[in-house]
Amino acid sequence: MSGGADPEQGAERVRHNAAMSRVVYLHVGAPRTGTSYLHRRLAANRETLAQHGVHVPAGSGQHLAALDLLERREGPEDTQGQWDALVRATQRVDGTALISQDALATASPEQVRRALDSFGDADVHVVYVARDLARQIPTEWQESLKRGRSWSYARYLDRVRRRRGQASRHFWRAQDVGDVLSRWSAGLAPENVHVVVAPAGDPSLEQRWELYCAAFRIDPSWAPAEAEQVPPPLSIAEAGTLRALNRRLREHPEDDPAERRAVIRAALAGRRGAHPEEDPGAAVHEPITLRPDLSAWAAGITEEWVDWITGSGVHVVGDVHDLWPPMPDTDVAWSDPDHSDRRAMASAALDLLAQMTLEASRRTPADEQLGAFGRAARLLRGTG
Repeated sequence: MSGGADPEQGAERVRHNAAMSRVVYLHVGAPRTGTSYLHRRLAANRETLAQHGVHVPAGSGQHLAALDLLERREGPEDTQGQWDALVRATQRVDGTALISQDALATASPEQVRRALDSFGDADVHVVYVARDLARQIPTEWQESLKRGRSWSYARYLDRVRRRRGQASRHFWRAQDVGDVLSRWSAGLAPENVHVVVAPAGDPSLEQRWELYCAAFRIDPSWAPAEAEQVPPPLSIAEAGTLRALNRRLREHPEDDPAERRAVIRAALAGRRGAHPEEDPGAAVHEPITLRPDLSAWAAGITEEWVDWITGSGVHVVGDVHDLWPPMPDTDVAWSDPDHSDRRAMASAALDLLAQMTLEASRRTPADEQLGAFGRAARLLRGTG
């Protein structure tokens, strides 16, 4: 086991493998650990990475390939045959191929075996990013709201803790470090399994990128172009606003869940955030955190994860102790996301409405915009 990796040694290894054999890195999760930024950074630097023998085959097509492997569909796209197409694209490149899809964390043992066997005699590595439960649980609840759910944080926490319901099963299938790595390490040497431990606190994007590079054995300087930043997490006020909006829209006869999710995601991606100096009463930046009484429960699960990692011999990038959730500050009252300040929610609602209006104007032909905005106004008033 190692606490990190020297980028220079990693660069030498990539150049060596490029000359000797094909190397495939499968980044399989976990969701909500900076994957979106990684994808944008790789996309922005595909040409410069290729100059160093590092390739990102199929680009955005990797998503459909992952769905094909998992036997899932999202939207109207036909995913059949996409995994085999990705494998063929990988076989056409010399050197190192990077495949990054965090949905792969949920793959069954049979699907894992198919994935690993697909690459023949290539030197296959698996990369998994683990982050502490105190951050992952709130982040996954926020993600469920973006997908259209309106359930309370208390209900979500109860489901996750008791491991009940489809959402909870999906959470643990992707986030349970020992379970995911047991499936994806089957048949691989420990040194071919790389666990990136997300740093505690709020690391910079560049710090996260350097950790990924250490796992992929590439030099960070090979991807100099910065990527567009990903949206910040929802605040308590924004989460409350989104819950209310989802409830209202679900009751509307013209609601299209898929289109609603797309518009909401686009609006949230473009939001600027609140400015307390302009509205001192709007505490919309208040973060969503794990309920304090669950800290001991989360620590017990973390102990099992740390034991698995340290006993497995896999390559660790970062500090495994960063998996331990921080202890709650007993001197500070916990802010319950289910009871958001109404002034803060009003401010967050206006921000979201502004972004949704801009998004609607981009999606709607000019001669239809007036009617669309009229329907939106009636809906917000509760008379539509």
